[in-house]
Amino acid sequence: MGQAKQKKQAGARISWCRTCTYCCVLPKIVALDKPMYRRCKHIENQGCGIFGQPERPSACISYNCAYLSARLAESPDRNRIPHPLEAGAYFHRDPIEKAVVLFVDPDRPDLWKASAIPDLMRNVVRGRETLVIFDRGHQMTVTNVEQLDAIVTRDFVAFAEGQGRQPDFPEFREWAQPDTETT
Repeated sequence: MGQAKQKKQAGARISWCRTCTYCCVLPKIVALDKPMYRRCKHIENQGCGIFGQPERPSACISYNCAYLSARLAESPDRNRIPHPLEAGAYFHRDPIEKAVVLFVDPDRPDLWKASAIPDLMRNVVRGRETLVIFDRGHQMTVTNVEQLDAIVTRDFVAFAEGQGRQPDFPEFREWAQPDTETT
């Protein structure tokens, strides 16, 4: 029996997230006035410092990435969806946008391409769902497998920037060029 099952049987709280905080760093969280690509002010000890507290916004309470959702629901696909830290990306179904949204770790932008995520995303677009990818400040909307395969094969962010295209989200510049102290 795995460690998680042993802890669960012993009554301990299980955190499938481990030390992942992508959902607290990469997306915009309106309720917390948190821009994209900025660390949430509530992250403590590699996790949410207001988890279970009344001040935690409903957007955060109701949010689960696909990895977490599959485990909580004991979905048959739970072993196909890689942990975000192992894949360098996470995704979820956005009920407002009616799309699957994939956020790529800007520090490891190619890692997800070698994971199971591209195959999972091919199933998304084959099912006629829209896929929105956020990668290093750029937003790409994918509606067919050919577009997805081109993104997986090439580095479209590097290509776009080589052509002078600025990121869709200026906040990314702060991620790419963190504050440095001047002497």
